[in-house]
Amino acid sequence: MHRIKILAMVVISVALAGCGTLKEMKNKDMAVEFDRSARGYNRLVRWHDLDTAEAAFVTPGLRNEYRKRVTAAKEVKIVDYRVKSMECSPIKREGSVVVEIDYYRLPSVEVRTLEDRQLWSYEGEEENRAWRLTTLLPEFK
Repeated sequence: MHRIKILAMVVISVALAGCGTLKEMKNKDMAVEFDRSARGYNRLVRWHDLDTAEAAFVTPGLRNEYRKRVTAAKEVKIVDYRVKSMECSPIKREGSVVVEIDYYRLPSVEVRTLEDRQLWSYEGEEENRAWRLTTLLPEFK
């Protein structure tokens, strides 16, 4: 009887340790997915493919306002694009990225710099969750 109790305790301990490991793996997967999404979005913005960036990464509730910013940025030419920081919190289902953008707006050739602070959220239905951008494209003045 004593052996059965010990065996049961060992089995329960292993099962609980496995659950913790599964949760850690899920959090790691979310962090990897965040990195992939943020880098994909920033690559599209860097190469001025703003329509694709909006369709692929912007949260549905912001798309109309985001499109207005895309239209306003038609004459913008990006010269340099630097990711300054990326932070992900899988537990909170939030992420943030800070980017510095050097650009000019035609017909001017004066290069300006702005900082884009992006906020991201892990959202959607259980099977279709994805990282979505919850902030607008910056205004290029």
